[in-house]
Formats: sequence, structure tokens, C-alpha cells
Amino acid sequence: MSPQPLSIIGAGLGGVTLGRALLERGIPVVLYERATSAPRHGYGISLHASTYKPLLKMLNMDEQTFKQRVAVDAAVGGTGAIDPKRLIRPREATSTSFRAHRERLEKLIRQGLDIKWEHGLEKLEQTHNGTSLYMQNDNTIEGQTCIVGSDGVHSLTRKSILREAGLDVLPFVTFNGKRKVSRSTFDSVYSPALRGSNVIESHNNGAFLQVSVNDITEDQASVSWVYSRPAKGSSDRCFKPNRLLSDATQIPKEFYQEVAALTDLPQPFSEIFDVEKMKQDRILTWLMRTSKVDLPQLYQLASNGIFLMGDSAHSQPILGGEGANIAIFDGLTLAEAIAAQNGETITAWYSKHFPTWQQSLETSKATIEEMHKAEAPKSKV
Repeated sequence: MSPQPLSIIGAGLGGVTLGRALLERGIPVVLYERATSAPRHGYGISLHASTYKPLLKMLNMDEQTFKQRVAVDAAVGGTGAIDPKRLIRPREATSTSFRAHRERLEKLIRQGLDIKWEHGLEKLEQTHNGTSLYMQNDNTIEGQTCIVGSDGVHSLTRKSILREAGLDVLPFVTFNGKRKVSRSTFDSVYSPALRGSNVIESHNNGAFLQVSVNDITEDQASVSWVYSRPAKGSSDRCFKPNRLLSDATQIPKEFYQEVAALTDLPQPFSEIFDVEKMKQDRILTWLMRTSKVDLPQLYQLASNGIFLMGDSAHSQPILGGEGANIAIFDGLTLAEAIAAQNGETITAWYSKHFPTWQQSLETSKATIEEMHKAEAPKSKV
């Protein structure tokens, strides 16, 4: 009789990395993902050598081939290069880091995996026969003996079991937008300013500004921008820490007024932060959410065959964090612990990595503070 597949909630970077790593070890897995199989993460993320080199080993792929598959500018022969000197606070970024297209990366990693799309988790219930998964499509999967929650910062896996584990919102106003431009515009305006880097940052009028490349094709380019600043208290019309998830697309007019007040912007910032052009972009308000589950809670869950990883266990803020790299690292290392088939090994995995998670979270908070300091050095443009 074949072993029961391990259930992974969430098919993001952490989930697919864990699933692929277990599959490579001959351990069957099924991933349950609330989204459809349509492309959903068409943006760039920064990967560091300490993350992608172990990933290459699992994928049995050399670095050149890997970058040709996933680099944001791979279609035009690029390698996703990042120049740390163009960043306000590089943190882990070095000359060996690069920008990867997240959707292409996830697609590459999830090859061969059994993913049940449109299977969002509603709740978990633990019974004497194991754990039952109640899905939002009215399906129920009963008698699960091993479940991993990799369903992100708003993890329903975590909420179902640890209802008191909430989220903290850091006091920063952050807006993110995506725009598609013609290749001629990209080549004439963006490329000369980026000077070989796929991400560039600066300060202006008390705000942190970022422009990054998501994708480049023969005909067009996709770019993202970030506008971020410290919140100004309860009277700040741009800071809504208690907003609903569905309100992320509600952009206050005060934001556009702030952008209009930016002065002496060099390229590519002057092109990006043009108010009339921005009104045509897809804009979201980001909240810098963090969470941390206590170590005894993780031990208790593990004793019942439920594990948390990535943002489900230790959410990182979007800016200044290393969420993608940590999710991949969690997936690779948790697979080793699960493959050992020893409860004490899982406990040891938590014991080993929990201090690192705590330190990473504190470092992320400090990084965000540094990124927003007016006296921080501006990137060279």
C-alpha cells in the first residue's frame, strides 16, 4: 500500500519548493491552492546565491540555464543583474544576486507536482482519525496525518489552530504599482538610467522610491514602482492599518497629491512618478505586516502532524524583508527534516531555525527604518 500523500496548503514559492524537494526524495505530496492555475505573480523578486544555488542542486540545473529560464530580462539575453550600489539598503543583495520573474520561477519548480487549484482552505479540524481539511469549494479531505501550512501571511492553516496569533502592521505608508511600456520607451528612458541593474532606489521629499523590472520582451517591458514613507499618525489619510484586504485597490487622492509634490526627479523616477500616467497603473496599498508564532506553539502543532513554514510561521514585511529567499530555504530544509520521518527531527528543525527567523524579522524592521531615513545616501543616477 502506497503511503498517504503529505498535504501542503499553498502553492507559492515555499509550498512548491517543499513539494518538489519531497518529491525528489520519493515522498508523495498534494498541494492545495486557492488560486486558479492562471499566471498570478508577474513581477520580479531578488534571489541571492545562498538561496538559488541549493535550489539548482535540487533542480539538477546549472546557473546559466536557470537564469535563462527565470531572469526578468532573459528574453533579451539578460541575467537579471542587480547593482547593489543602486540600492538604498542592499542588505543581502550582492553582485551575485539577481532578479527573477516569480511566476516563471514557480512554474519551473512545480513541474511534476500534483496541485489542486481552486482548493482554498476554509478551516482545519483535528479528530481522532487525523486532521480534516474543509475547502472553500465544499470538498472535504479527511484523515490527514501530515499537513504543512505554506499559505502566506494570512494563513488559514495558522488561524484555524492558533486563533490568537495575529498580525502587526509597521507604521509605514507604501504604494506599489505596475506598468507596461513599449520597448522603445524602455530602451530610451529606463535602460540608460538603470545602467545594467534591474532595480534602482532613491529618496525624494521624505519618501523612499523604487523602480524595478518585471519582464522584458521584444515589444514591451513590465516595470514596478514603490512609493513609501513613514506614517504620520492617526490623521494620515494614506495610512489605514485596519483596512480590509479587498480595500487594497482604494487609492486616496492624497497619495497623488504627494507624488505631485516630488521635485527634481531624475530618470527613471520622473517617468514613473508622473501622476497622470500613474492613474492608469494597477496600484495597491501595501501594509507592512509581520507575525511570529511562539516556539512552544510550533512544537505543539508538530506533535499533531501540522507544520508551519514561510510567512505562515514568520511573516516578513514586503519591503526590507527576504520573504522569497526564506520561503525557499524553509522548503528545502523542512523537506530534509520530514524525510527523516522522526518527530524529534522536526522539533530540532524548529529549534535550529526559530532564532534565525526572529533575527531576520528584527533585521527587516531595522532595514525598513534605514531605507526611509532622509540622511541615507541616495543611489547614483
